[in-house]
Amino acid sequence: MISKMLTVAKYSFKMTAANKGFIIITILGPFLILAVSVLPGLLAQSSKGIPENTVIGIVGADTKLLNTLKPAFEQSGIILKAGTDISVLKKRVSGDTLHGALLLPQNYLKADKFTYYSKTGTDIIVTKTLEEILDRVIIAERLKKAGLNPAEISNLTVKPQIVMQKTGEKSSSEKGNSFLSLLLTSLFFVMLLYMTVLLYGQAIGRSVVTDKTSKIVEILLSSARPQDLMFGKILGIGLAGILQYAVWVSMAILLIHIIGPLFSINLPSAISVSIFLFLVLFFILAFFLYASLYAAIGAASDDEQNLGQLSWPLIIFLVIPMVLISALVMNPDSGFSQFLSFFPLTAPIVMFIRVSVNMPPVWQILLSIAIITATITAAVIGGSKIFRVGILMTGKRFKFHEIIKWIRY
Repeated sequence: MISKMLTVAKYSFKMTAANKGFIIITILGPFLILAVSVLPGLLAQSSKGIPENTVIGIVGADTKLLNTLKPAFEQSGIILKAGTDISVLKKRVSGDTLHGALLLPQNYLKADKFTYYSKTGTDIIVTKTLEEILDRVIIAERLKKAGLNPAEISNLTVKPQIVMQKTGEKSSSEKGNSFLSLLLTSLFFVMLLYMTVLLYGQAIGRSVVTDKTSKIVEILLSSARPQDLMFGKILGIGLAGILQYAVWVSMAILLIHIIGPLFSINLPSAISVSIFLFLVLFFILAFFLYASLYAAIGAASDDEQNLGQLSWPLIIFLVIPMVLISALVMNPDSGFSQFLSFFPLTAPIVMFIRVSVNMPPVWQILLSIAIITATITAAVIGGSKIFRVGILMTGKRFKFHEIIKWIRY
């Protein structure tokens, strides 16, 4: 019987791995990993985001203020050009000869709002830079007018900054360690797990429904048991998924040890060989769990529309970690995060998030793996019973309570 199961597995693997879509995604995967590895570092390195020689016109500044503002703006890569008519400067902005135009009110020392005109209206980085410089210069002028020493007050009122540093790692200047970097990396890995588990699970469900509705399954069952057919499909498609992850992880390790050091790429702290190994482990666990459930649901479905309706509970549990990704990253050791990392249907993804953010105790990882493995065993046993009964039953859409009864047969 094992030989028949392996035959089904070999056929399912070939049909999945020889698909053009599979090959394209496998090739594109390393580029996506490279993008998510490099993007946070590029965001950190280009925090200014202001193009060189950005020219901005200004109206309303007297000679004294203009002489004070020009050096401050030049340090940020902005060149100020004085003007007398804001309408003329606005036309120059529309004609791309100026990046923007800044209008200061007549009594600028008492004003609390200045107007900046840009062609797109989306120059957030430039606007924030203008705001910070004007804030510093205008306040200094106000203090001088009040007879106070701006430099002394500036030293007394300087705000202390807290640099968040993860224990046991390099300094933030040596390692991409910001919350944004960690959130983007975690979100990418969660999306990767979600998409691959969902796509492969649905592929198994659709394959079973197709064989069932086309009556091919009747021919297959004449020479193989329902369990052999179910396990063969899961094993074959699972091996295709593992092959895909093996290619991605191999390229990721190449990135970490060769490409990263060679081009001085500032990799986020969540990018490491151990994280990718955990990614493969939790993908395997999540796949076999959801694949068993999808195979059972496929056997109980009358068509693909019915398969979609019955699979909604599974999709919800896959979506929950994505919806809560920010809370899970910020509070990986909270009671709720721990509960989700032990609840079987969310455990593979949530425990992986906890591992990538802050390595939990080893006993928690082993307990989560044990719970998932036990659930897979129960899903395989229950799913095989559902598969055995439902695979030949057509012409009716079954409800969940009817499907549960099949497990007792």
